[in-house]
Amino acid sequence: MTIRRQDEEIAEGSGQRTVVADRPIARDDSVVEEQVVHSSAGGWDLARGWVRSLGAVILVALAVVETLLIGRLGFLLAEANANNGFVNFIYDVSKPLAEPFQGIVANSGNLEYASPIAMGVYAVAALLLIAALFAITSGPSAAGRKVVTSRTQQSERGVR
Repeated sequence: MTIRRQDEEIAEGSGQRTVVADRPIARDDSVVEEQVVHSSAGGWDLARGWVRSLGAVILVALAVVETLLIGRLGFLLAEANANNGFVNFIYDVSKPLAEPFQGIVANSGNLEYASPIAMGVYAVAALLLIAALFAITSGPSAAGRKVVTSRTQQSERGVR
């Protein structure tokens, strides 16, 4: 009795099988049959990647905004010299970020309450946006998966 291994390919979409190789295999006590199914990544996986990349960009933007506002708050509390080029740059860049929150709470001494309020509002808004993006893209996707199924059959020696 000759045992043969037949390799087949399945054409995408059509489900038709094509014999790739039909060759004898060595006779031993077992026969292994293996089926490999591989599907390529689809449009949903590409869109998911872009949306998640957008979430990462939002995180970077949040880090920049928070850093500027922390610098502004720190310089205000330390009474930094506003004539210094770097301190003046931080004040100029962060002023439009903190200005919408001016007047919510009256300033006391060196503490400008608009900066910490702005930090909190921007952080909550960015994190909610990122959570919404990740919720949209968290659905299951079967594309790009590889499934391997193996079966082993014991042959009967002595039976002809």
